[in-house]
Amino acid sequence: MGIITQLPKSTSVPSIWLISRVDQASILAQHLAAQKRLVRWDSFWRHDGTGLVQPQSRNVDTALCDIPGRHLLPDLLGQAAQRLRLPARNLYSDIPLSLLAAWNPPKASILHGQGNYSLPAMRRAKARNIITISDVTGQLAETRHAQVADEYAAHGKRYREISDFLAGRRTAEAQYADAVFAPSEAVANGLERAGIAQDKIYLIPFMSRHCQTLLARQRPARDDATIRLLYVGNLSLAKGTAHLLAAWKTIRRQFRLRVELVLIGAAQPCARGLLSNLPDGVRWLGPLPHDQVADHMLATSIFVFPSLTEGSSLATIEAMAAGCAVITTFDAGSPVINHQSGLIIPPRDSAALVTAVSALITQPAIRHNLALTARDQIAWDLLHAYGARVDLAYESILSRHG
Repeated sequence: MGIITQLPKSTSVPSIWLISRVDQASILAQHLAAQKRLVRWDSFWRHDGTGLVQPQSRNVDTALCDIPGRHLLPDLLGQAAQRLRLPARNLYSDIPLSLLAAWNPPKASILHGQGNYSLPAMRRAKARNIITISDVTGQLAETRHAQVADEYAAHGKRYREISDFLAGRRTAEAQYADAVFAPSEAVANGLERAGIAQDKIYLIPFMSRHCQTLLARQRPARDDATIRLLYVGNLSLAKGTAHLLAAWKTIRRQFRLRVELVLIGAAQPCARGLLSNLPDGVRWLGPLPHDQVADHMLATSIFVFPSLTEGSSLATIEAMAAGCAVITTFDAGSPVINHQSGLIIPPRDSAALVTAVSALITQPAIRHNLALTARDQIAWDLLHAYGARVDLAYESILSRHG
């Protein structure tokens, strides 16, 4: 795996053509734009749903996309497919964007593609001697199936991809690209199992654009009379919802009114039965705007994220920035360092989750130390490490393929 520790001997300043969603790449885009290296950015979600491009809340740089509306049209098609309840609605947004992104390629040193919509652009880029990077933000389909199929079967369900075509496209991008970025060791391991050469993989954890706001806010004073547990994300079998609720029943019996669990996020069809009769002490608030999610994180003692499969959960990174003590799994792909900035437990292990939560409730000093270290870790990564990691990787790839 390409873990870079120092710059290769290169004086080149690579120009970057970026294809990605805003939520996963806004920090990278801002970093590159500040260095005047971002020649074009093809992206989703650069509007507010009314046709207004670049609202203030997502302000990056209006010059980043030089074809007006290219980021708007695919998303509106995706929204229309959702309203019509068409299957695999991502097809109607990802495929148009992939075709638009490939049209009229800019002059660049590197094409950095993220998601399911870079393969046509990669092919055109290679024909122009542009180096290609596939940024794999989540597990490939083969690995994801191995991680969650048994969980679905245990609940009498069959796991299947939303779109086999898009799942295949993501694998094809990783195989075709000159280099592959993985946001976590969990994803890097999955790439290797899928046959991607180890020396082609670069471990580049990404960062949430909301962390800076969370780091700047003070946590409200708490007397710890009630310990709040928080989960943020989709509620589904793949996210470990069943194991979280099973563990909660034991935790509630042990600590009674000293604990409460808050769930924030949309329920997927596979988990609706689990949520129809929630155990005592659980509040499910549904999906909330990010400013309200931030308020809950800042008021929370323990953040639990027992996902069975993930690239690298932005919610977990944000919880660390908010100063929560985090309990998660290795397969969730978070930057948590076990027993330093959080606790890592095995997936599908309700007993391990009970043990971890109980330890943090009964040992407040450990809970507070984990939370402080987590916040410091994210602050350092945000200010110093993330952009440097990407720059070093770019230089290494250019040295190898230039």
